[in-house]
Amino acid sequence: MVRDVRLPDAAVARIADDIVRALVAPGFITPKVADKQLMARIARLLIDNQRAEQELEEEAERAAAKLGRQALGMDQRKLIEGIKARLAKERGFAL
Repeated sequence: MVRDVRLPDAAVARIADDIVRALVAPGFITPKVADKQLMARIARLLIDNQRAEQELEEEAERAAAKLGRQALGMDQRKLIEGIKARLAKERGFAL
């Protein structure tokens, strides 16, 4: 039941490009590397964050499955989201 929270690579690249343009054009930052390198670094961070969130989702689903009968009658999606939020808070991970 794991939802795929990943964005397609093309979408990640567009977001990274938008972030770089939004920061460089008005002068908020002055990059020490080429814009393409900066975009690649931001894209890597976004992809790593997606992967970490996917792992958190999978761990939350495993924890919900372990509850088994104790969670009988509860909305599984809400249970998983609650566990995921708790795990994220414990780990300092922003959802």
